[in-house]
Amino acid sequence: MKNLAVTLLVPSLLVLQPSCDLPLPEQFTLKSTSSLPEGVAYDGVTHTFFATAINGGQITRVTPLAQEIVFHADADPNRSFGGAHVDEAHRLLWVCVVDVKTNPFPTSQVWGFNIESKKVARKVPLPPVSFCNDLVTDDAGNVYVTDSANPSIYKIAPNSNTFSALVTAPEFAPIAPGAVGLNGLDLSPDGERLVVVKTFPASIFSVPLADPQAFVAVQTSGDAFGGPPGDPRFPGPDGAEFFGDELYVVYDGGVQQLSFSGDDWSQASVRTTTAVPSGLTSVTTTADDLYVIDSEVFRTLYLGLPPILPFTILHLDPALFEPS
Repeated sequence: MKNLAVTLLVPSLLVLQPSCDLPLPEQFTLKSTSSLPEGVAYDGVTHTFFATAINGGQITRVTPLAQEIVFHADADPNRSFGGAHVDEAHRLLWVCVVDVKTNPFPTSQVWGFNIESKKVARKVPLPPVSFCNDLVTDDAGNVYVTDSANPSIYKIAPNSNTFSALVTAPEFAPIAPGAVGLNGLDLSPDGERLVVVKTFPASIFSVPLADPQAFVAVQTSGDAFGGPPGDPRFPGPDGAEFFGDELYVVYDGGVQQLSFSGDDWSQASVRTTTAVPSGLTSVTTTADDLYVIDSEVFRTLYLGLPPILPFTILHLDPALFEPS
C-alpha cells in the first residue's frame, strides 16, 4: 500500500502520523481467544481493518502495525456480528447484527457505528424473522443488505432508521428453513448494479439499481461457479468483493475470480484458486490489495470441530488466478 498514514494507539485514541510508504503486512494474526471472527472491512482513512465476531459479541480493530484493540464489546453476548462494510465518506462502519440464541428464530438488525466515536449512530431492525448476512453502501450513503432467511435484498436510505425491500424474488429464497440463501454482495464498479451471491445452490445475480426487478442470473464460463462438484473446500459461496473490474468470491477453502464481459454484468468467466488456507469467510480491499479473513466459521459452526488457530487477516494475491 502506498502513502500509508501509520496509525498509532495512544490510550484509546487513534493518532495519524505522516505517511511513510510502508506496505501493509502480508498477514495479521488475531489474538482474541474469546470470539469467532466472521466479517472483515477496511477503512482507507485510518488504514485499519475491522473484524467482526459471529461468537463473542465483539468487533476488533487492527492497525497497520498489527495492534489489535476492541472497537466494540456488546453487553449481550448472544449477539453475532457478521458482514461489515466501511462507508468512508460518511465515516460509518455498517455491520449485520443477528441474535440466533435468545429467540426460536433468528432476528437481526443493521447497525451503523460512527468510526471516530465508536458509538452506534444508526440502528435499523429488519423483519421479525431475518438473518442479515452482508451489506454495502453506494456513494449517496444508501445501504443494501442481504437476508439469508428471506428472499429479499433491503435498502436503507441515508439518515433513515427503517428499511424497504429493494427486490424480493423466489429465486433468492433459501432451499429450506435454516439453509443459507442470499449471502455476499457488492456494488459493480460503475455503481449501477448489485452483484449478489446465493450460497445454496451456488448462484450469482446481477441486480440493476434503476430497475431491481429486472435482475438476471449471471451466466458463467470457465471454472464451475461454486467450485468443483463435491469438493469439500467449496461448501457454498460466502463473501464477495470487487477489486478493479474483477469480482472475488470467497469459499471455505478457495476463492474464485469472476471477469465480466459486456456492460450489464450478466456474463463472467471464472477462475479458481485453492492456494489459500481453509476457513475463509469474507474479503475486503485496500487501495492496492485484497485481504481475506481466515475465521474457521464453517469448520466450527457447521462441522462442530475446534477451530484451527490462529485466526488471521491475510493478503490475497490476484496473481494466483493467472494462467500457469
